[in-house]
Amino acid sequence: MVLSAHHVLLIAASALAVAWAGGAAAQVDLASADTLHGVVDLRAAAADGEPSFTTYGFGKFRYGGGAGGDYDPKLQIALAALEWTPRLSWDWTAVVDAGHQPGQENWFDLYQAYLLFKPMPSGATRFRARIGYFYPPVSLENDAPVWGVTNMITPSAIDSWIGEEVKVGGLEATLSQDFGDQQLALTGALYGVDDTAGALLAYRGWSLDDLKSQAFGDFNLPPLSPFLSRLQQDQTYSNRRLDGRVGYYAMLEWRPPIPVSLQLFHYDNRADGTSETIDQQWAWATQFTEVGGSAQIDARTRLLAQGLEGDTRIGPKDAPLVWTSFESAYLLASHDLGADTLSARADVFETKDKAPQPPAPLGERGWAITAAWRHPLTQRLDLRVEAVHVASDRPSRLVAGEAPDQSQTMFQSSLRLTF
Repeated sequence: MVLSAHHVLLIAASALAVAWAGGAAAQVDLASADTLHGVVDLRAAAADGEPSFTTYGFGKFRYGGGAGGDYDPKLQIALAALEWTPRLSWDWTAVVDAGHQPGQENWFDLYQAYLLFKPMPSGATRFRARIGYFYPPVSLENDAPVWGVTNMITPSAIDSWIGEEVKVGGLEATLSQDFGDQQLALTGALYGVDDTAGALLAYRGWSLDDLKSQAFGDFNLPPLSPFLSRLQQDQTYSNRRLDGRVGYYAMLEWRPPIPVSLQLFHYDNRADGTSETIDQQWAWATQFTEVGGSAQIDARTRLLAQGLEGDTRIGPKDAPLVWTSFESAYLLASHDLGADTLSARADVFETKDKAPQPPAPLGERGWAITAAWRHPLTQRLDLRVEAVHVASDRPSRLVAGEAPDQSQTMFQSSLRLTF
């Protein structure tokens, strides 16, 4: 089923119970300037090439080209979101993100809602846990409010997909330990909301966009072959629980005695691959492994790198209907010039058919280059300018009468208010 209202009510009730229990002995702050934050993003964009996947096309960007593939300019509020972070006690806080992004199914929807338990550290040992609806800690780019990106507009292909399909409802715990001047941290989680993760990668492939999945909304799919259109409707919901099975992920993070951080992450939703709803939403058996790291080269220069590979399928394990492997990697460099920041990123991505008798060509191979400039105007307002070029070869474009090999360029500017 779709993440239902009783899940959100349960989170809210838990938060109130903790606040009631801890309020007499601790500082409670449920509503103040310190607990309510927001982001408003005024976007001007123009992209050429094929129509965007948001309008049932094969385009890799949030915005697509106009008639004949010419540049199609857009001016809109690309994001208007609120983040509520009440303090319930010394150890307990909550995070609730909700917002509006044009073109999604619901005008306003929930992005995250969870309780965070973070007690005072005991010597060199630290512990934290969260319960609710949240993004797993995969992304190295999304470190801004409302799961945003700090210096660019568009995240990598990896983190674009995380934003679209990899969000869970469950319990996560992290234990970290200092060993002299280095630190090790182990994170584990059990969850039960994310059975449909994989549909976008199989049917559409990778994308580069800053759209976040809605708790109750869907994403459009490009044209499907006659066989696949009998399996899947032309939308996919990112937050469905179909088979009742519990998924898990685990992450190991190491911070050595130099300005470097390394992480190893494994995710498995343990879906059965065969459960299906009446509206043709499937429990995709999806697993992936990610490695990533960051390095502070000097006071002004930072590098990020991530690589991810996995596979997803529907149908029985010994006779899958659709079975797709996927992989992607990126390298990102950011350099401060006074108050400004210049960033550049290179992405590569690929998907492959693994089914013994693929019902349709679903594989692709591609790459992308992104360059961005961020200029703070005030403490709360900044201007970002970005150019992205992507090229990909996807045979399933033939279903829509398009050439398999396509390229697109998008130019964007973002006037972003954060409060």
